Amino acid sequence: MLIGVAGMVGSGKSTLTRALAARFGLQHALESVDEHNPWLERFYAGGVEAMRAAALNLQLHFLATRFESMRRMRGAGGSWVLDRTWYEDAEIFARGHYDEGLMSEIEWELYRRLYVELLHSPAARPPRLLVYLHAPLETIVERIRSRGRAKERDTPEEYWSALHARYERWITRFRACPVLKLDVREYDLVSDPAAIEAIAARVRARLEPELPQTELFPGALGRASAGVPS
Repeated sequence: MLIGVAGMVGSGKSTLTRALAARFGLQHALESVDEHNPWLERFYAGGVEAMRAAALNLQLHFLATRFESMRRMRGAGGSWVLDRTWYEDAEIFARGHYDEGLMSEIEWELYRRLYVELLHSPAARPPRLLVYLHAPLETIVERIRSRGRAKERDTPEEYWSALHARYERWITRFRACPVLKLDVREYDLVSDPAAIEAIAARVRARLEPELPQTELFPGALGRASAGVPS
């Protein structure tokens, strides 16, 4: 079984992924900062022209890395919570490069064809549930400015506005699996880890009877709330 966690940068995907995995005793996979991507430096090396020259290769590298990770997860077996999905890689970030003119129409068509074919692979079986984190743009930007990485804090707000709009359009059309929407303004797992209980109850209600019955084991609730897998 796979639970996907999706949402904007700054929405708290990694924090929720860890908390859900600990609460239910599941494995988790966090989005990795791909330090071995040879296209990142070229993409950011010299303005718009450098971005256009590297955009397709950059997105193909991300796609290949994502599906390699998914194949390994499926091969390892068990149940997982995944921080960011392959749908977002293609339908938000790669599509965004095309919309912004960084990928040509013929490049986007090649990328899209490969992505559609990969969706038929065993690694791309849809999650049992997609947990979608959302909030108004101003809330997300405030979180990025206060908690984000240095590069994220320096990113112009126009970029976040465009990304936020793409996410909102994407989720309204998403039909691959059931979606549970969470407004990130309604909880704060950083200052109140126990808030995972209300979220876990909503997730469990959507996934019974597939989740392990950790409540049956003495002490499980306390350990999970403290971030220790049951």
